[in-house]
Amino acid sequence: MIRINLLPREDKGQRKATFSFHAADLIVPVAVLVAAGLVMAGTALSQRSRATALNRAIVEVDSQSRALAPQIERVNRLAQERAELDLRLGIINRLEKGRTQGVRLMDELARCVPDHLWLTSATQDAGSAISLEGVTHSNLVVSDFMSRLERSPMFADVELGVAERTQMADHNLVKFRLTCQVTPDEPAN
Repeated sequence: MIRINLLPREDKGQRKATFSFHAADLIVPVAVLVAAGLVMAGTALSQRSRATALNRAIVEVDSQSRALAPQIERVNRLAQERAELDLRLGIINRLEKGRTQGVRLMDELARCVPDHLWLTSATQDAGSAISLEGVTHSNLVVSDFMSRLERSPMFADVELGVAERTQMADHNLVKFRLTCQVTPDEPAN
């Protein structure tokens, strides 16, 4: 059987706390704190040296940039001048290309006109369409003219607008109007 004594002890004041403090218990926490401190100090030193190196690199690059600023400005100015020159050369090339187009067009048109056909008007719009009007003795001559234009490398899409009989100075004539596209990039034969 178990016995429990519930009576108070008479020596309550003589009781001592049983807390014992040993130096061996502090070794692990102190070692962890020292290691953490060393890691933080190493990281701080590493970051400081890295920041110093980056600041030196920034200063060096900034001084190089200032030293190269005149050359950079000159290169930018030359690039702008080259762009302006290319624009001017493009305009000159377009003008050179269009310079002989009118002469080539009239020459090729004259080659396509058959005998007994007279052109009364040749009008070119701002694009590449040309409208031709003229007179002849027969519809067959108009057909021959259209065939010649179609075979020419300078004309395309020849379409007859009007072909009607008319009386001029006691002569029966066929008055016609046709349109076609001019292809100036094709060489004239």
